[in-house]
Amino acid sequence: MINGEGGLRAPVRDVVAWQEDDYWNEAKLDKETRRQFDVCHGCRRCFNLCDSFPKLFDLIDESKTYELDSVDSKDFQPIVDACTLCDMCFMVTCPYVPPHEFAIDIPKLMLRHRAKNFKEGNVGFKEKQISEIDRNGKLGQKTRIVSNKFVSLNNKPARYLMEKALDISKEAKLPKFSKPFSEEFPLNTKAPSYGKKAILFSTCYGSYHNTEIISSTYKVLRHNGIDVSLFYDGCCGMPQLEQGNIDRVMSQAKNISKKLVPMILEGYTIISPIPSCALMFKTEWPLLLPEDKNILILSKNTMDIDEYIIHIAENKGLTCGLIPLEGDITVHMACHSRAQNIGPKSAQMLKLIPNTKINVIERCSGHGGSWGVKKENFKTALKVGKNSAKSIMKYDTKYFASTCPLAGDHIVQISEKENNENLKVINEPSHPIELIALAYNINKE
Repeated sequence: MINGEGGLRAPVRDVVAWQEDDYWNEAKLDKETRRQFDVCHGCRRCFNLCDSFPKLFDLIDESKTYELDSVDSKDFQPIVDACTLCDMCFMVTCPYVPPHEFAIDIPKLMLRHRAKNFKEGNVGFKEKQISEIDRNGKLGQKTRIVSNKFVSLNNKPARYLMEKALDISKEAKLPKFSKPFSEEFPLNTKAPSYGKKAILFSTCYGSYHNTEIISSTYKVLRHNGIDVSLFYDGCCGMPQLEQGNIDRVMSQAKNISKKLVPMILEGYTIISPIPSCALMFKTEWPLLLPEDKNILILSKNTMDIDEYIIHIAENKGLTCGLIPLEGDITVHMACHSRAQNIGPKSAQMLKLIPNTKINVIERCSGHGGSWGVKKENFKTALKVGKNSAKSIMKYDTKYFASTCPLAGDHIVQISEKENNENLKVINEPSHPIELIALAYNINKE
């Protein structure tokens, strides 16, 4: 371990020891929680991230001794519940992550608490239903004419019932369902990158809610000579990970990686247009099953779509023909894009569009996946994302893109609620790859 105040070295993540008995031991969990919380108490650099840290610091400051020793462990649960597993404290802010001797990793500590809660049956029926992404997605897509009316904010009776039945805030904007993706696009055999092969993991969001993202990704890749095939065999498990359902996540990881590895061995690169899925493949799955060969192979051969476009641009080169987008672009780098530690690849990709100014926002949207739509969390989600929304509103560009579609929708909703006469409501969000397709004149406005 490295000694010294703070650290300038790259963070190193320890594997999640969920298969060991000590991981589930309540006394040892409490001891480790107090150890890490005490370091956070003495540092407080994460005060302006998610709501977990203000809750922790308020809990200590309002205690009898103003120290952690007078705080009851039973009062830790709201801190655990407030974490969105965004990883920003670990990846960006904390100076005491491994290899520092303090070895602080709050997201993985929160996961440990949630895993224990889930194992002990403390996750309710309603919450479990929200995470059944594939079941919900398939049903919603088949009945999308009715389903889209049901999830609409304008349908107040339906949203009231949804709030009562599932604790989903009646004020939270929910993703609509779209028709399944089914289209072809010619492969550009004259492109500089012709001959490369990729598997597009279409993700639950791209498969059920916004197939335009999949369409744009597919077209841009084919236009650049990439022989791309679609694959989707179930959600990556991020919603289950948020709840601490490690067994379910591992079941998905083993199933999906087993099917993708033979394609990788044939020369295919796995691409995800949604950062949370790429993060699961690259980082979360290997931390949970570090000795699974299929998962390790998949982790080393997965790329975020923006990362992949930059990769081929810097090596073989992109197909010519990108045209300027008048009105400029503001791009929001979502937390799970930043957590991949690959740099601002979306911004780099959009800067390939000629004569178009790109503004970059690297702040949390506050959404946190399924966390942000819950009744008890929605107001906090709005508060956390307010600064991001205001920054984007000040730029007032024609185009707004977010690497995470849910984050993008949430930011737009914040701007609508802001009701500031001096700031305009943000335009409907795009995924960065959709703007590349637009600049190629593949997608029409």
